[in-house]
Amino acid sequence: MTADEMINRYLQSLDKRLRAYETALNQTVADIYRYYDSGCLNVTESQWQDIIVLVGGIVQANTRMIHEASDSVYADGKVSGSLLKLIKLAKHFASLDFSETPLIKQEAKACHK
Repeated sequence: MTADEMINRYLQSLDKRLRAYETALNQTVADIYRYYDSGCLNVTESQWQDIIVLVGGIVQANTRMIHEASDSVYADGKVSGSLLKLIKLAKHFASLDFSETPLIKQEAKACHK
């Protein structure tokens, strides 16, 4: 397997993971709005601001922003259900490793076995 093939394989794998996270994130945000509109989710105004910053941090791939907003959501009120799921998803986004080196090395080892 060539280096180009390994990189393409890695990028395809990364793309699948990101699409799965994107789907889960979109569903979770939609659930939060739906639960809030139906009166099943009580969030403070400051938590709404934290949620907006949190989603913005995910979109910008800003790890610091994700961690700070996650901590603020907890500090500003009760966290459970879809809101807790959003925080967990955000932390997954914050921990994604976009470097190609580890997986390329793994692919190279697999090809040489």
